[in-house]
Amino acid sequence: MVETIVLIIFFLLISLVLAIVGRAIVTKQSIIGRPPVPSFYFILAKILVLVNLIFLLLRGLNISGDRMFIKVVYIDWFAVSLLIIGTVILFISTIQLNTDLIFGLSSSESHKLQTKGIFSISRHPFYLGFLLILFSSCLLTPHFINIISFIGAWFIHHFIMIKEEEYLTSQYGDEYRQYAQKVNRYLTF
Repeated sequence: MVETIVLIIFFLLISLVLAIVGRAIVTKQSIIGRPPVPSFYFILAKILVLVNLIFLLLRGLNISGDRMFIKVVYIDWFAVSLLIIGTVILFISTIQLNTDLIFGLSSSESHKLQTKGIFSISRHPFYLGFLLILFSSCLLTPHFINIISFIGAWFIHHFIMIKEEEYLTSQYGDEYRQYAQKVNRYLTF
């Protein structure tokens, strides 16, 4: 049952990526902006995310390798819950961003500051959703490579978020500063 849910969500995530890329091709819109950190780290972060997703796929296909701890059903269901929550957050933030979704910093003046909806509880819901998905991958497949990839991806993406916030402050000034005072980087309660 866990494997089936993981596999379904994995294919939903792949479908989301294909939809984003497909929309960008059809509308001739660039979805890749200027990396907020050096390109090496930006690319490394995406590779580490890919490693976590591969481990998620392997779990969905019920292919298991060495585990760092014994499989516990409660941990699996907790991980599946995080996976579902992360996927929902990712889908909602993608829908809300619509054409403002850019991987990196946008050079376009047409983008607007997002502060409503899911952005009223997290300044970076897209990253939050992905971090929950990647963490669930570590719980579902606790392999040292998966865990190191997650830590590396989170570390680099945290600095990407900081650099994106500096950029947003330079673009939107006081409007962004006031928003940042009300809404936390990851989650606001």
